[in-house]
Formats: sequence, structure tokens, C-alpha cells
Amino acid sequence: HPIAGLAYDGIAAIGALVASGNSSALTRGALTQSSGFRGVNGVFRLMADGTNERGLAVARIVDRGVTIVSPAPTGFGSAGF
Repeated sequence: HPIAGLAYDGIAAIGALVASGNSSALTRGALTQSSGFRGVNGVFRLMADGTNERGLAVARIVDRGVTIVSPAPTGFGSAGF
């Protein structure tokens, strides 16, 4: 299903925070940490305004062939974020 990845990402984020052992793991600050989380479709982070950012690859399709122009980032420390 198209939204299954979103559900997985939500559970993965909660799981990562709980696994940290911090008693205040499920706070607004923890959920909106700038480093984000690793999800099934790549890295993502939740923003304080309710939106999200996702690290996506950029590809070019020409004559039924796909070329990766820019690979998906593995974190949010690079340019563009």
C-alpha cells in the first residue's frame, strides 16, 4: 500500500527514541530533532510546524533508462538541508 512506508517510518522513529533509553524520548523536541531518522524510504525528519523533510535521490530518465544524478543523502548534514 502507498502509505505503508509512512506507517513504518513513524514506528521506526518512535522505536529509535525509546531504544535510546532517555526517559523523555517521546517529547516534541525529541521527535523534531534536526538529525532526523532512518526510514524505509530513506532519511526523514519531522519539523516543528507539522511538515517533514525527506532525503531523496534525483534521477534522470532518458530513452527508458534511469541515471542517478544525485544519490539520496544518508543524513541531514549535507548541503541543501
